[in-house]
Amino acid sequence: MTPIGSVWHVAREYAGVAEAGGVKDMVRGLAEAQARSGMTVTAVVPLYGFARDRLVLEPAPLASFTVRLPDLETWSRMEDEPVTIREARAEAGREARTGAERGTRAEAVRLLLLDSPRFANKRDVYTWTAEDERENPHRRKGSGHWDVHHLNLLLQRGALEAAVLLGEIPSVFHCHDGHAAFLPAIAREDARLAPRLAESRMVVTIHNAGEGYHQEIWDPKVAGLLTGLDAGVIAKGVLRGKADPFLIAAPYARINTVSEEYAAELLAERDAEMAGGLGRAYRERGVPFTGITNGVDGEAWDPRHPERTGLPSAFDPGSGDLAGKHHCREALVARLGPRAAAGEPGQPLFAFVGRLTGQKGVDVLQAAIRVLAQSGDCPLFVMLGTGDRAAEGTMHALARDLRDRFVFAASWDPSLADLIYAAADFLVLPSVYEPCGLVDFHGQVVGAVPLVHAIGGLRKVRDGETGYSYENQDPSTLAAAIRRCARIHREDPAALAAVRRRAFREIFDLHTWDRVHREGYLPLYRAAGA
Repeated sequence: MTPIGSVWHVAREYAGVAEAGGVKDMVRGLAEAQARSGMTVTAVVPLYGFARDRLVLEPAPLASFTVRLPDLETWSRMEDEPVTIREARAEAGREARTGAERGTRAEAVRLLLLDSPRFANKRDVYTWTAEDERENPHRRKGSGHWDVHHLNLLLQRGALEAAVLLGEIPSVFHCHDGHAAFLPAIAREDARLAPRLAESRMVVTIHNAGEGYHQEIWDPKVAGLLTGLDAGVIAKGVLRGKADPFLIAAPYARINTVSEEYAAELLAERDAEMAGGLGRAYRERGVPFTGITNGVDGEAWDPRHPERTGLPSAFDPGSGDLAGKHHCREALVARLGPRAAAGEPGQPLFAFVGRLTGQKGVDVLQAAIRVLAQSGDCPLFVMLGTGDRAAEGTMHALARDLRDRFVFAASWDPSLADLIYAAADFLVLPSVYEPCGLVDFHGQVVGAVPLVHAIGGLRKVRDGETGYSYENQDPSTLAAAIRRCARIHREDPAALAAVRRRAFREIFDLHTWDRVHREGYLPLYRAAGA
């Protein structure tokens, strides 16, 4: 194997370009750290229609080709889909919150955008939008794209074609989540590609192995049409009757997930309760599988530097200087209205920022808030996020019922999310399961103490040291945990200040992307070539 000098990240998301979940932050954060270390780093990402105005595209395309895929109607007639490779750079990092300095740091990562009609007509990374539903009532807001497998294969086969056409064979193809996990098998089994890519190492990172996240193909025969893989190759990766990319990747790549704790939980899977049987299959087959806990770009979030973060005022959780945090709360009230300041002066602000899904525990959270309201001791909550119509409807109903205690913004607005993080005293993460969790890291940087369900990657939050946690996943237990945090805020501010200081400092000491790359991914890349 050649030395590790270059890496291509293949992903459906990239922060500042195409954003949906934590994948975007991991891909960009790790890529930038690798660029700082001296590696040549490329991110291969779809050029979605909604992302064009976020990018500065080079005027001349680098290359064009076609990808042969089955039609969506009969799944038997093969059609050529055109793809154009374009090069771009993101505008000033994560928009206003990162400023020019972040933009300079990010320019070392090259973006290769795969431009195709199928990507161009998408208004969201993974799901239909309200505008899509207005155009076609069958495209329900929040539901997944019908052509998801075509999108995934355009990305994967497009990345491989780009490497060959451009004559740039990376040391490592780093494939992110099920959207890109067929790539190693295609690279090794395709008779045309395999000789050209023989020296490239293959790594697949599982960001989420929960139900609905595998990107498995329902029919192994259809999987053959989409991927071009032989039936024998696909048969070795069939899980519960479906062609599972995470399992198909195992003989061709090193597999990891985004925290040590989540890796242990998956491997301990007894049947199909955690990952649809994937963990059990890995264990029984002896698949090398490890966890590397995600990092965070602390500098991009550091509230001591509002010129980079875009926050209205500076503050320092590490020293206890929180005057600027109070100014951020005033700015939040100006954004959301006086309801965001209801209640007694000095009361703590609790917040939830994220997707409104069952995995994130939002049903448990809304039930816990109702328990607190019924007992008369509900603190002030702010929630920001989007989900399907039913999930959003539940939160709107809660906001109507608890007008002086609960504020809900049904949107995804990065600048508002940053302001909520900075203004909050506590961030609530009641996930049913969580591969890693980045919201807790972001909260630690800005002095919003995480309150987490002690599961998966959230176990990295140590109760009473870097945040607070609870064990049983039910509304009454979560309500009790919220009461506990409110009591500590009221009665023992010195203990809370110590937690906030320790949590802040550990981000910069232990959880930087530079350290994660150096101590986690660089050794994994080397192992992929063994």
